[in-house]
Amino acid sequence: MYLELSSRVRTRNGEDVKKKGLKTYRLDVSAQFYPIISTKKAQSVFRLSALLAREVDPVLLREAAGDVLRRFPTFKVRLRRGYAWYYFEENTEDVKVFPSTGKILRPIDTRETAGYLFRISYSAREIEFEVFHAVCDGMAALEFLKALLWRYAVLSGAPVEGGEGIADLDAPPSEEEAEDAFYRYYTPIRLGDIDLKGLMGELPLLLPGTIAEEGYGGTFVSAKASSVAACAKRMGASFTALVCGALAYSVERMSDCSRPIVIMVPVNLRTMFPSATMRNFVNFVRLVFKPRECAKIEEYVASAAAQLKEKATKEEMKKFFATTVRTESSLLMRVTPLFIKILGARIGRFFLKSRQTMIFSNVGRVRLPEGCGVERVLFNLNVSKTSKVNVGAVTLGEETSFAFTRAVKERSLEEEFRRTLEALGVAPSPAAE
Repeated sequence: MYLELSSRVRTRNGEDVKKKGLKTYRLDVSAQFYPIISTKKAQSVFRLSALLAREVDPVLLREAAGDVLRRFPTFKVRLRRGYAWYYFEENTEDVKVFPSTGKILRPIDTRETAGYLFRISYSAREIEFEVFHAVCDGMAALEFLKALLWRYAVLSGAPVEGGEGIADLDAPPSEEEAEDAFYRYYTPIRLGDIDLKGLMGELPLLLPGTIAEEGYGGTFVSAKASSVAACAKRMGASFTALVCGALAYSVERMSDCSRPIVIMVPVNLRTMFPSATMRNFVNFVRLVFKPRECAKIEEYVASAAAQLKEKATKEEMKKFFATTVRTESSLLMRVTPLFIKILGARIGRFFLKSRQTMIFSNVGRVRLPEGCGVERVLFNLNVSKTSKVNVGAVTLGEETSFAFTRAVKERSLEEEFRRTLEALGVAPSPAAE
């Protein structure tokens, strides 16, 4: 079985227990359902990868991974089955690294990874870090990758200058890094105030394309970071509003737009609710572009900016995750056995429809000490047969990379997006020339 589900140790309504002296963790609120809805072929896995200036030494990479993992205890876990929920248990196995198969976001087989819910791979000059979303979000994964790249550079004898912006591997992790920050900032609401329908929204336009049975594909569009920033400023929009507007405009140009284009945007809650958590702490905003509501690219960007201003507020985010927390902590959820939840998820999978056209996620700028020898970082999101193409952005130096992960063979969207950026006057990055 792909995700480690073998333990029959029970917990009282999902609460932590001690087993053989190993530390255990509840899954955070947003992670609870990831293992429940996962199958052998469909897991919510995402990838951060780094292109180095020199060829990767797998021996040093494994040593670096072991050093870093001790500093990130919520990554050093395996998945266990409790009575009502899954939970994490400390994993004492040595971490492994693997030669890359060349396949992107291949499901994680915990028999292969010694129980770990992530996979570190290498190929020539590239280091790949793929992780099951139940462990963390993109921002936490980026902190792990940065520490891994820094430690690998140090072990390889690279001329690394200091470790500013990198987790101190000699310092013990703080309790806050393991917290479920949703509960820390949760304001209780009545069961009757739960708005599950509001979380779903109307049925969106789905991208066309031929499903690639051989696995997911990945390409990227590269842009000059300062040029993207200048374009956003010129249009009076944020980076996210600019990109979402450009993506929606690109989708409109390649489809009939019989339904609204819906772009889901993860919002890093750490910027609104201070927390050092290394677990999941994001909420989603739904940007909806109704059919023929916009005609020009400028109108799409303006619409995205207005929606983000209205929806991505502290008040709206708190209201959003209050519904999630209240649902997860309800008596019904606490007393319903895990096997019933799994059965319900499998049945529901046949009836639920996709609620987004695509996801766009930006993990921001990667700041690494001088001398680490990293030339490019890519961020690939999970996709499915309905959400066929998703886009992840990351900036390193003067390059902003937009990674398109595809469940389809066609590359229509990334080519249209490239043309849209050119029309906006966004220059390609020097690294891409």
